[in-house]
Amino acid sequence: MKKNLRIVSVAAAALLAVAPVAASAVSTVSAADAATTTTATTTTNKPTVDLTGAGAVTNADKTVTVTPNFTLTAAVAKDKNVIASATLQGTITASLNGTSVTANVIDAAKGVTLKSNSGLTTIYKYDTDKKTIENNLGKWNEAAGDVYVKAGNDYQVELTGVGFSFGSANANKEVSLKLPANVTVTDAAGTPFKDNKVKLDQYGNITKLTFTVKGIKAYDATNTSAVQFYNTNSGLIESKATYITLADNDGNLNVNTLFDGLKKQYKAVQLQNGELKDVNVTTTAADLTAELEKAGIKVNAAGDFEAPASFTATLTAKSTVNGKVATLPVTVTVPNGKVVPSQSKTIMHNAYFYDKDAKRVGTDKVTRYNTVTVATSTTTINGKAYYEVVENGKATGKFINADNIDGTKRTLKHNAYVYKSSKKRANKVTLKKGTVVTTYGGSYTFKNGKQYYKIGNNTEKTYVKVSNF
Repeated sequence: MKKNLRIVSVAAAALLAVAPVAASAVSTVSAADAATTTTATTTTNKPTVDLTGAGAVTNADKTVTVTPNFTLTAAVAKDKNVIASATLQGTITASLNGTSVTANVIDAAKGVTLKSNSGLTTIYKYDTDKKTIENNLGKWNEAAGDVYVKAGNDYQVELTGVGFSFGSANANKEVSLKLPANVTVTDAAGTPFKDNKVKLDQYGNITKLTFTVKGIKAYDATNTSAVQFYNTNSGLIESKATYITLADNDGNLNVNTLFDGLKKQYKAVQLQNGELKDVNVTTTAADLTAELEKAGIKVNAAGDFEAPASFTATLTAKSTVNGKVATLPVTVTVPNGKVVPSQSKTIMHNAYFYDKDAKRVGTDKVTRYNTVTVATSTTTINGKAYYEVVENGKATGKFINADNIDGTKRTLKHNAYVYKSSKKRANKVTLKKGTVVTTYGGSYTFKNGKQYYKIGNNTEKTYVKVSNF
């Protein structure tokens, strides 16, 4: 789950009108709205990143992953005059128990300070409590003889007054903050936490944290060149790619070997100063492992996995010059890989996709009377039967409720007519009490406000009132 929080104090709302530090998704609220846009479980130090929906912190896993992310674009100058100000955009993401929440820094912190990477020069600073702002993003630095934010240079950002709300279920618990290597956290006095372990209060909150993010490279606003992937075998630029490899005698592939092969065949490049330059692929073997496991392909500690006949591996590259990103989905074909037995089934009721825990995946759905390729047998999840979707001979990790395909047998408690609409019968048939009828999916509510089940393994409009079962 990912959501943008809209918890903005009155002071922050006022500053947003002038502050260039803002993410594109930020929205402001009026003073009246700001007074009511709060988190009930947080009693101090608003704004707060709300993780109350992530559930309880367990003894087995007390780790909360916190990732501040910033995009800094350098100023543009001509004849010692700044013609385009530098810009800073930022978010902070926190993840617990598989739940991820992203907030804009303007919402999550009481203060944001941009400095040189050494920390000696303050370039931008705002404080919502003091209602103060210092802004050199669009100024010429006479002492340095250059702009304050120069393309290619590294900078640091300090976030003060950051809080997290975990809810009363986590009152007085200790959690461990997992941070990127370039991020540190301290308390309000600047004292580091031992092993980044913090104690929640009686409300399940931790407040007044300060995060320092170093090594933020300023991008070149004058370079608009995109990053692209090209096939080293053909020399052609590709936006979708294919890769063929063979599994070993046990039918396995290795993540690291596969990853090396993909990077050898597909390189990322960008036009820089009139020349094509290589761009580093930011995808890691760990990213590839996560992608495989998300698709339902188990990877062992050595990086080995049973190879399906086909699967997708995604490469991503990001330019350190202008921050442009390219993503290349690669369809990996394994001629001797495992083919999952499958069958074609007709969907009798609109069906959403679910994961292995019966949680809905996205908003896509298969509409009724269309066909779908699924496994030959059902999988039971939380007591219900599901069919796993199969694509290109591989299990996808996406499931469809079997009730939408095979239906559910129900016994009539009353004689029942078969309807085509709320006012018209489909035929003259009367289904007798005690008859076993197969219904498909959930009920439909007709214009008369009554609920009906679809019956009949066909595309005809045949429905029976739910109240008859």
